[in-house]
Amino acid sequence: MTANVMVIVERQFDFPRPEVFRAWTEPAEMAAWRGSPGWHVEQESVTSELQLGGRHHHVKVRDNDPSTRVTTDAVFTEWFEPDVFVARQRITGDPGIDPDQPLELRVEFTRMGREGTLVRIIQGPYDAEVAGYHSRGWELELERLQDFMTRTSA
Repeated sequence: MTANVMVIVERQFDFPRPEVFRAWTEPAEMAAWRGSPGWHVEQESVTSELQLGGRHHHVKVRDNDPSTRVTTDAVFTEWFEPDVFVARQRITGDPGIDPDQPLELRVEFTRMGREGTLVRIIQGPYDAEVAGYHSRGWELELERLQDFMTRTSA
């Protein structure tokens, strides 16, 4: 099967772009919310050089089975804070992703009104059979981001 599907997910947040961008990129903040329900990011696994050409690494762990781990290694190929970042990713441990087929993750942060931010995620290519699963995963993670932003900015 040929991986040729790009996943696109959007969500608007009532928080300024710099705050939302920081939640995505600062290791401690990212580790606090990333992962679909039933998963978490191992905080000590997160390393990130926040610049063009910088490397990023994190490990997601299944809550009820810590032996199930998904590792992301990436390089930032675009970096325009607080507007957009793009990373070329190698993901291992996810049965729906070929670790030898790099993915591209593009996350855009668009100002909406005075203090709002539209986050747009574009990631792929995926095989058609797993694209919907990963799209739903991003939707669930963005719900967790909303909860994190609400808790930390109050």
